[in-house]
Amino acid sequence: MAQQFFTGLPLFVVLFWLLLFILEYKNSDLAKRFLIVFLAVASLNYLAHWFYFNHNYTAYNILDSVWVFTSLAAYPIYYYYIRLLTIDTKINLKWIWILFPAILLSLFSAILYLLMSPEEITLFTKEILYHIQSNESEYSTLINLQTLRRNLVRIVFASEVVLVLYFGLNLISSFNEKVRSFYSNIENKELSKIRYILYFLVIASIISILSNFIGKNYFTDHSYLLVIPSIAHSVALFGMSYVGYKQNFTIHDLKIEKQNYTSEDSDESERSEEIFTTNQLDRLYLRLESLFDDKEIFKDPDLRLNEVARLLGTNRTYVSKLINTRRNVSFNDFVNEYRVRYSEKILTSSDYFSHSLEEIALESGFSSTSSFYRSFVKKNGIPPGRYREKKGRIS
Repeated sequence: MAQQFFTGLPLFVVLFWLLLFILEYKNSDLAKRFLIVFLAVASLNYLAHWFYFNHNYTAYNILDSVWVFTSLAAYPIYYYYIRLLTIDTKINLKWIWILFPAILLSLFSAILYLLMSPEEITLFTKEILYHIQSNESEYSTLINLQTLRRNLVRIVFASEVVLVLYFGLNLISSFNEKVRSFYSNIENKELSKIRYILYFLVIASIISILSNFIGKNYFTDHSYLLVIPSIAHSVALFGMSYVGYKQNFTIHDLKIEKQNYTSEDSDESERSEEIFTTNQLDRLYLRLESLFDDKEIFKDPDLRLNEVARLLGTNRTYVSKLINTRRNVSFNDFVNEYRVRYSEKILTSSDYFSHSLEEIALESGFSSTSSFYRSFVKKNGIPPGRYREKKGRIS
């Protein structure tokens, strides 16, 4: 009973989220809709796992080739989901090539099964898949080819884990940088949670890789060890699905924001071709500082790069480069520096003594207490509450 529960746990998690995403399909963006594909593939994969670990030989022989496809398709599909979050606004069919290893090896497996006799399938199942000892000393060519296929699946799967981690993290980092360079408030816009989920998914996959090299048959003989990969995969799948369900901001939204600004400002394309001298850049930076020091525009929690560019009479590209070259920070960090500096001043002011930290955060331009807390700790190393107490004792 325990074995059936733990072997079925990842499947139940996937089916729960698959149903929820399907019910929300009409209200979902493209990335969320595409995540349904990933969950559907994962459900077939864990269904095959369930049949294998519960010794349903006939069903698993039918699903073995499906398992090959789903095992090798899951990571590429999740990678393309990350692309839809960070770089692509529509599905490009040319990316079908990332599924070629899954398609080719699953077809190879299916053809071999069709060519194998019932005796060969039985021998392959008992001797190779489950390592049930037999008296067979040599295997047929078809069985040897199936064994080769199993080894190729392990190698390709391990390669996919590394490649998706590398390219996926690069896409996420690049997108987060675009967000920080355009918004002063990045709450619920960054993909940091996706990054952490990707790390956890890799940990779960490393367990899978080790399990594959050890041999799934080892777990059939030591069923209590199934608890480890079962829980790891269930937590990873739940986290991936939950974060995907909550992620409402994508590259599509960012591009719309930028396009709206461009359409509102007919001179944007002309100004983008401007070339500033060193003296002009110095004056532009002084005007930028004046906007923040004198007019305190950082108090606007929804302040965006395009608004600053409009106030300066230039384009956002120049403002972004100006901030980066003069302060070596993103637009988001630049604005938050002023907000934190202002909050430091009013935290110890007698006029704000009765104000809560939430009120201080809003007064300083932060959209939430959590973003205020993170930015304050990043600069000062201590929370705002302790900073207020410390400064109060000194004074």
